[in-house]
Amino acid sequence: MADFATRRREAESRLVELKHMHGIAMLDGKPFDLAEMADVERELSGLDAAEGEAVRRERLEAAKIEETRLEGLRQTLIVVEEHRLEAADRAEKAARDVAEALKEFRLRSADAVGLLRALGVNNVLALDETDHRMSWRLTAALKPLTGFGRRFGQIVFPEARSPYDQPWRAEEQAIAGRYISKALKGDLQ
Repeated sequence: MADFATRRREAESRLVELKHMHGIAMLDGKPFDLAEMADVERELSGLDAAEGEAVRRERLEAAKIEETRLEGLRQTLIVVEEHRLEAADRAEKAARDVAEALKEFRLRSADAVGLLRALGVNNVLALDETDHRMSWRLTAALKPLTGFGRRFGQIVFPEARSPYDQPWRAEEQAIAGRYISKALKGDLQ
């Protein structure tokens, strides 16, 4: 395009000079050959056409490059969407597994409380608070979803407290251990 600009400036300068010389020739009553002026005008017309074609080609090339870029993004989107849906499947399975495991934990805890009471251990309030503890533990486990905030979509988390981010089994074993030990030894006090 810079070459076209240089050629255009030179041709326009020549045309101005030729028109000036034509005007002088007319004033002086001398003949003037208009062929050179016509050649310069044709050159300018050709330059206009060439510049237009160059712009068209650049736009066409840019459109091809953009289409290639967009096609790459489309292909990436296909892969990303498949991974997203696979993650949704895993999240759904994990959520349903958690719900089933918590239901089972609740039932097993109720069984343990019933057996402890049948064995004469009556003050098992800590085991009766299974839902409370597990809700705090679940909150502590899910809290990384929210970062420093407290919301995950429509779920608003309370601030999780430190004992609830410990290993669940060890904590439950510590809570129930003294009751179970008493029941197994027959020590009902």
